[in-house]
Amino acid sequence: MENDLGPVGQLGYVVNDLETAAWDWFKKTGIGPWTVIPHVTLDYFNYRGESSNVEMGIAMAFSGSMQIELIQQHNDAPSMYRDFLEVSGEGLQHVCFYPKNYDAALGFLLNQGMESIQDGAIRGMRFAYLAENSGQVLEIGDIPDSVRENREKNIVATQKWDGTNPVQVY
Repeated sequence: MENDLGPVGQLGYVVNDLETAAWDWFKKTGIGPWTVIPHVTLDYFNYRGESSNVEMGIAMAFSGSMQIELIQQHNDAPSMYRDFLEVSGEGLQHVCFYPKNYDAALGFLLNQGMESIQDGAIRGMRFAYLAENSGQVLEIGDIPDSVRENREKNIVATQKWDGTNPVQVY
């Protein structure tokens, strides 16, 4: 399966407040610097096959090559984020893979019995969240080579980070 999906690239946490959560992560773990984007513009977002007007923000930081993503939903639009927060409270909601061939990976996971619960795109980069009866949630992201290269640069920059400005809001 890893050959189709690649390695895990991200752990996604649903939180009530991005900036507070980023500061908590930094204080408890030293992970940073955090890039906080309070409002993300989505190209589209679907939940269970229906369009959903989700308003959300994200924060991101790296721990080694693993990206930690924090997600805050600002409204009550249908989404897995809202569902997770209502049932479980804040916490780890999904693991994300960045396969080289998004469509093949999506087909592979659907053929394995996973169901696509929500999908969307940010700046042309598609993503899908898939789940199975066990509750396991996987996200796959369709990122271009330029974003993969930028990811690698951010990983290196994080390793050289001096600890200043741990939470940066944009």
